[in-house]
Amino acid sequence: QIHRFAAALGVDEQKLRAIMSLRVSESNLNEYGRFNALADTVDKAVAKQYFETVEGQPVPSFKLSMKINAILRKFILSDGFEL
Repeated sequence: QIHRFAAALGVDEQKLRAIMSLRVSESNLNEYGRFNALADTVDKAVAKQYFETVEGQPVPSFKLSMKINAILRKFILSDGFEL
């Protein structure tokens, strides 16, 4: 799950695995800036392509960061899911 998710969004897989191994909660997800650091590793072109494929329509650039943060947060807090 983690590998497929990381590849689909272009996010750093090692950092994603590290944050997930900590069993973080909503309240401490960004402790020490770790969530922001992870979000910064996302390849926006890869993520944009993923969202456009899934949604079947273009994703405006201003919505891309919100979508990335939302799906990353959901994936981490739910301990992963299939894309």
